[in-house]
Amino acid sequence: MRPYLTHLRFFAAFGLMVFSLLPAQAQGTGEPITLGVAAPLSDSVGILGRQLAAGARVAVTKLGDGQRVAVVEADTKCSADGGKQAAESFVAMNVTIVVGFLCADAIEAALPILAEAGIPTLDVGVRANRLTDRRERTGFLVWRVAPRSDKEAAAAANYLAGRWKAQPFGLLEDGSIAARALTDSVRRLLADQGMKPQTIDNYRPAEEKQFGLIRRLERTGVSRFFIAGDRPDIATIARDATEIGLALDIVGGEALFDEASKDVPLPDGIVAVAPRSHFPELQDGAPDKGPMDGPQGYFGPAFAATQIAVAAAGQNRETGWPIADILGSETFSTALGAIRFDAKGDSDLDLYRVFEWRGNGFVDETGG
Repeated sequence: MRPYLTHLRFFAAFGLMVFSLLPAQAQGTGEPITLGVAAPLSDSVGILGRQLAAGARVAVTKLGDGQRVAVVEADTKCSADGGKQAAESFVAMNVTIVVGFLCADAIEAALPILAEAGIPTLDVGVRANRLTDRRERTGFLVWRVAPRSDKEAAAAANYLAGRWKAQPFGLLEDGSIAARALTDSVRRLLADQGMKPQTIDNYRPAEEKQFGLIRRLERTGVSRFFIAGDRPDIATIARDATEIGLALDIVGGEALFDEASKDVPLPDGIVAVAPRSHFPELQDGAPDKGPMDGPQGYFGPAFAATQIAVAAAGQNRETGWPIADILGSETFSTALGAIRFDAKGDSDLDLYRVFEWRGNGFVDETGG
């Protein structure tokens, strides 16, 4: 007990919190699995980190018979130093497996330390392709529940192929590197399905009016556009098009869920292709909840990642098979569905849905 208390005092200095969560229905024997939860728990991004931590904690409380898990939380501070400190703390606490991370700087600083200690990590929020693309070269023990950054283009192209297969359409972006990359990826993926945009254009973002752009679009004769840009800009484009009598059919990406413009609301009918961020099925008494109710944000992916982590660690205890091999070969049953990882470590969990703006919010009615 004395060494444990010494560790506890030491890690408190690094913002580490330790919880032993033993559900009443899960009073197994032997040492508990020690689960590390890495999340930014302070500053402005703390609200997202707390979603992640809550998802992991709730998943632990709902484990089946025989599962005993001690949860160790560390504040990554969304920084390289925070990620390094969190990893060092996990190693000192002899953590079995880690779930979490929302920031690339934090996980990239943590992975070398965790890999050297043989501790696998399930990423919940970092989407940069390089995280798993270079896994074989680096030897990092990382698997990803979060979607890769190129999943957005794939989801958008898949939806557009079904909606506009035989219709003229255009692509529009705000000139930023991210928007241009998204548009180029969508264009290539649609070309693979025999679809070619009739027009491709860009616009200057953060303008109060977009009548110049609207007149250019009107001259093309195209009324269907995939727009890679921010929500306030898309709202302005839709408003100005309506003012001159041009009816646009607009589909956007994840940016439509970002901060709204206070002056220009989105009109009904705007479609967004984005990952779902509400998980009513994970809330007790949820059957009467709507698709936009219930636990939000990173709660859902963290819940599923925790279920996978505990299942893999438990199988390791039973069989002696390395956790890395288990993660790379098994299909895991989670509250979000069956999940399997590919050779790179990316999961097949598809959180993308099609949302439509109605009234004062997006509704998950168009499915997909």
